[in-house]
Amino acid sequence: MPALQPRPKWRILIRAMARVLKGTRMGNCIGCGLCELLASRIAGGRLSYSDGFLQIRKVASGEPRFKAVIDYGQKTGYKEVCEICPGNCFDLVEE
Repeated sequence: MPALQPRPKWRILIRAMARVLKGTRMGNCIGCGLCELLASRIAGGRLSYSDGFLQIRKVASGEPRFKAVIDYGQKTGYKEVCEICPGNCFDLVEE
């Protein structure tokens, strides 16, 4: 009968890195709203500018720049959003 091996007193915790959508190049954003429409279609199954996990807002009134407001309470690691953006504004970043 083989001898029992003692269990190690430490455990290796393996934590998978989550891939999260980030607006890394928002200076390229033209404000077309394609990412907003796709995010609402993914999240709720319908097209809407306000029901998705991603919304595009102006940085300040009168300025041509935009910012992404992302609801991280929902799953946001969708590669489709990165691919549909004509300005290539988004990346999936590991956190």
